[in-house]
Amino acid sequence: MTPLESIVGIYKSKCGMRFDREAARALGLKEQTFNNYIKGRARMPDIAISKMAEQADIEPMQIIAAVNLSYKNTPEDEIEYWTDRYERTGTLIQLAATNP
Repeated sequence: MTPLESIVGIYKSKCGMRFDREAARALGLKEQTFNNYIKGRARMPDIAISKMAEQADIEPMQIIAAVNLSYKNTPEDEIEYWTDRYERTGTLIQLAATNP
């Protein structure tokens, strides 16, 4: 499971959604486009990151780091930076998962 898949799971849980198509719709995205983001084939736009953070009360840096770690074209020299940011927020991610 990629970091973004983990975040999307938390997002869906906190918003009472079961399916990716519901999450895509809530973010104003087409389901296929949303799936491309989750699989790292495209980078999720800032507006979708912001909406996800607002709708599920998730720290935006958690989502930003997860997006950059999951995106296949994130430059190698940035991976360490995003890994650090993701790991720093890991405790918050676990808390969010257990407190929907």
